[in-house]
Amino acid sequence: MTYFLAICSAFCAAAGAAIQDREISSLNEGQAKGVRLLLNSLTKPWWWVGLIVMVGSPLFQYFALRVGNLTQVQPMLTTELLFLLGLVVVTHHQRPGFREFGGAALVVGGLVVFLVSARPGGGGSSLTWHWILVLTVVLGVLVTSLVMVGYRFQPGGAKAAVLGAAAAVCFAYQAAMTDAIANEHRVVDVLRSPALYLLMVGGSVGFLLFQQAMRAGHVAASRAAMVTVDPLLSVVIGIVVFGDHMAHSPLATIAEALGLILLLSGAKILASSSLITQINVD
Repeated sequence: MTYFLAICSAFCAAAGAAIQDREISSLNEGQAKGVRLLLNSLTKPWWWVGLIVMVGSPLFQYFALRVGNLTQVQPMLTTELLFLLGLVVVTHHQRPGFREFGGAALVVGGLVVFLVSARPGGGGSSLTWHWILVLTVVLGVLVTSLVMVGYRFQPGGAKAAVLGAAAAVCFAYQAAMTDAIANEHRVVDVLRSPALYLLMVGGSVGFLLFQQAMRAGHVAASRAAMVTVDPLLSVVIGIVVFGDHMAHSPLATIAEALGLILLLSGAKILASSSLITQINVD
């Protein structure tokens, strides 16, 4: 059930992103600067449809984290690339080729190798004020640094990928806060938890950065960065903060490293393909 809910979350994220990217890409340069990007997007009905679909992603993520943990749920986000490639055919009238599907296969294959060898589980540790402060400061600095680097690039795949990575850090933070409240059984306890409001902040900043990333380049560039950075960072947070565990025998460690190499290689192939680096909106 954990993995099924996580896949549903990935599908909603991919579908919403594809719909919104088509709308955002139709804006001219003057309409897409700064806050005007969001204001002009609000006037497009299909942008709202994409937003509604994307809301399903954190909802499914929440239910997945109620029955699983970060190291199980977040790596499943890489399946979003497969959904995205299929949706690009419909929404952008593009035809992914062997390179794109090969890259996606490496990402998914790496994910399978990682999950089978790592056998993630455990967890259940509560999120203390100490860790809330550490995560907020460290990840805040990382997001700021990525944004500063991203805006040094000209529009294109590199800028979209860096801004997508910044958004991914925000979403990893959001996932950590979601995990913190996922096991609360009373509504009043959820409302009293600072994690609820911090996840709203992290999700909102991530959403705004993702809008900028989509405008900077093709949606697949930003999503390739996001579905790599978010799961990897979430795995680290899950192990260090929530006490999740993975198999750590020599053979398992080698297999886990191989899975991550395959995943990163697939993401790199996707990020450098012509489908990603060239915007084509009919």
